[in-house]
Amino acid sequence: MKPIVYHPSPALYAQLIRPENSHKGLFGSVAVVGGHVGMVGAAILAGRAALATGAGKVCLHVMDERLVVDVFAPELMVRGALDDLGTANAIAVGMGLGQSQAAQAVLHHVLTYVDKPMVLDADALNLIAQQTELQTQLKNLKQPPVLTPHPAEAARLLGCTTDDVQADRVLAAQTIAAKYSCIVVLKGMGSVVAQPDGVCRINPTGSSALSVAGQGDMLSGMMAALLALDLPPFEAVCLAVYWHGWAGQTYETQAGGAVGLNSHDMMRLIRQVVNQALSQTLNSD
Repeated sequence: MKPIVYHPSPALYAQLIRPENSHKGLFGSVAVVGGHVGMVGAAILAGRAALATGAGKVCLHVMDERLVVDVFAPELMVRGALDDLGTANAIAVGMGLGQSQAAQAVLHHVLTYVDKPMVLDADALNLIAQQTELQTQLKNLKQPPVLTPHPAEAARLLGCTTDDVQADRVLAAQTIAAKYSCIVVLKGMGSVVAQPDGVCRINPTGSSALSVAGQGDMLSGMMAALLALDLPPFEAVCLAVYWHGWAGQTYETQAGGAVGLNSHDMMRLIRQVVNQALSQTLNSD
């Protein structure tokens, strides 16, 4: 099926306008699961990005039990990786997860929550590529999960080479979506978003400024925040990718170049583009 360049619709933006009489319960709860020893920063970045995108509440379920609080975002609640996820409206798993036996147990635990919208990134993808039992669990989920591979991770999921993936990125994304019954985001310039029936969108936003560690973690947090709002999953994913790329473009414009983007800048830019998009919608009415 031929891909179409994605642009958010005014109707989608209209769903995200907040009423004046609001409370945090209206905007969803996100659980971020990962953060093995030495990699807890990945989970923190995903959680902060979920907050910046508008999630009402975010809980970090981390494997490193030394993390008690994120002092720069103390509103992030910290729990154990195997604690209950039942109150979450959406789950993001894999950021800093690792591939140990303990990580496998955590991913198995997450996949038992079959009714939850779910984003799987990083080592969650590597574990799924290796283990048929996890692939079976993935297909038992009640709605298509979101898989967010970069080209090397996509190659592992398909059992091919990175060059094969890059030779036809649309076909690679569509094949992963069909094979794993998922929505897939094949990351890179012109990220490809595909769903199991072959419907495909190409993201038009982005910048080489985003080519730094942590950006994939933040993108996963953004997706989870929009999924927690109960938006149609494919639209939620496309919009998160669009906003993430727009934030990168905005950094390049403001900084006068693509070098030096850090997580602190990115959180500000996410808030900026989200509010800019929604204010434009309000002002156009």
